[in-house]
Parts: sequence; C-alpha cells; structure tokens
Amino acid sequence: MRLLIREAVFGGDVQGLRPREAMELARGRLQALHDRGQVPDQTMVDDLAALIIAKTGANAALFPVHDGRVAEARLTILPEAILAAVRTRFAEGRGSDTSAFWTRAA
Repeated sequence: MRLLIREAVFGGDVQGLRPREAMELARGRLQALHDRGQVPDQTMVDDLAALIIAKTGANAALFPVHDGRVAEARLTILPEAILAAVRTRFAEGRGSDTSAFWTRAA
C-alpha cells in the first residue's frame, strides 16, 4: 500500500518494476545523496525499504560504498534479533553500525 500512495516519489508506477530495476532505482537514489554528501531521511529509507521488500522478498539490502560509488546491493534476510538490535541502536541515537553483522549478511 505504501508504494501505491508514494509512487510519485519514485517517479511513477513502481508496480511494473522488476526486482533488478527496483534495486537500481534504490542504488541510484542513494548514489545521488552520497554525491551531495547527504544522508537519506527516514521517509526515503522507509520508501526504499518498502520497494526492496515488495520486489525482492529480502528484508535488508546493504549498499556498500567503494571509491565514492554506491555499489550493487547485497540482499539478505536478516534474523529478527539483528533487526531488533538495529532498531534499538537507532532508538538510543547510536546509528545502525552494520559492522556487527555485515560479514554474516554479505
């Protein structure tokens, strides 16, 4: 439902996107922010997360940055315990610190 309500944010109908196209759209959005030295706001993160989950079935996409470029995402299904730990860190204002689970997820 979120995707239907927010499709204008994505530049049109996202229902016809294939999984790879959805991931490239997300990567492109993140690259544009990275190029400007910005961090995505929570609404954009939520929108991209909804798109990734709907199109791929993964509950996490890790977008590594190499040499100033946002690389292809690594899709994974993280256990609920890890997702809960990330949510707790955000609630405490400590950020996500992906180093704790990156190697296991990648």
